[in-house]
Amino acid sequence: MKKVMSVLTAMYLLLLLLSGCGGKDSGAAENSSKKSSDQAIKIGVSAFPGWYTWYAVQGFGAFEKNDVDVELVWFNTYSDSLQAFNSGQIDAVCAALSDTISPAINGVDFKVVLINDNSAGADGIVAQSSIKSLKELKGKTVATEVGTIEHFFLLNALETAGLSEKDIQLTNMTVENAGPAVISGQVDAASLWEPSLSYAASEGDTNLLFDSSEIPGLIPDTLMVSGKVLKNRSAEVQKIVKAYFDGMQVYAEKPDEALGYMAKQADISTEEMKTAMAGARLFSIADNHAAFHEQAEDYSYLPYTAKETAKFLLDQKMVSEELKDPESIFDSSYIDKLYEDAADMKVPDTQAE
Repeated sequence: MKKVMSVLTAMYLLLLLLSGCGGKDSGAAENSSKKSSDQAIKIGVSAFPGWYTWYAVQGFGAFEKNDVDVELVWFNTYSDSLQAFNSGQIDAVCAALSDTISPAINGVDFKVVLINDNSAGADGIVAQSSIKSLKELKGKTVATEVGTIEHFFLLNALETAGLSEKDIQLTNMTVENAGPAVISGQVDAASLWEPSLSYAASEGDTNLLFDSSEIPGLIPDTLMVSGKVLKNRSAEVQKIVKAYFDGMQVYAEKPDEALGYMAKQADISTEEMKTAMAGARLFSIADNHAAFHEQAEDYSYLPYTAKETAKFLLDQKMVSEELKDPESIFDSSYIDKLYEDAADMKVPDTQAE
């Protein structure tokens, strides 16, 4: 994201979003939607800006308008939401594409049915101000959390400058710790996601070298739905996908109201939520259709992105075997049913000016 937050905004978001604000207590999960029936389809949501959009969908009444019973289940910790989904405690979950690979290899029955957004500036590399380009990272200490999507982003960023992991001194550090480390000068650079990214870029003698807007499609954020639900309640899943885009249409028309619903869940101000959303490129129905169907050897095509991400995870020994059929992760049928009639539906432009 080219525009950095003010110091106070960044610090506030750092404390709230990364610590899992949005929940009323420190438990792993809580029902943050209005009371639903036992038959509600439970969708796990956690603290990434692009996923707060589900609370705008809920706030605008899009689930009710589409006659589908949905319960948004809040998770203070993202990994807990994945565990709950993989163990069958919830029916669907908001997940980065990278986190669909291991469940697919391990035989978890699910499909990705839509893309919420791509990171378009929400991930980036911050360095000491004396370092002016990615090429100048050669021989320097660079911190990130090894094996995560941020590590994958770093390697792709280095590749654009003709470098590889061997050319830097990689320091394994959580994103929460890597930000302060680059601010204090403990490391030369760090690969970070929001809001740590803006915090590190706005504090200390640092500068933003590179962000995810320069590698479009590398980091998609998706909705995973269990195979059991897809088999037994497919019509309801179709209504959920329709409700999501109905909500995004209203978001485009009433952005302040939408951001208000989202900010309430995050327990931050509307302006702070607007800033947090600036690094997410929200996907329309047409964007989803293209990502599912328009084959290409680049990150615009979901199966390619899954294949390349799986290779990275295997190299890092984060998975035990290769992903043999990347296309098997996806079910485009729900998007396809909307595409012909609704491909021109708007989504909000969240990008910073």
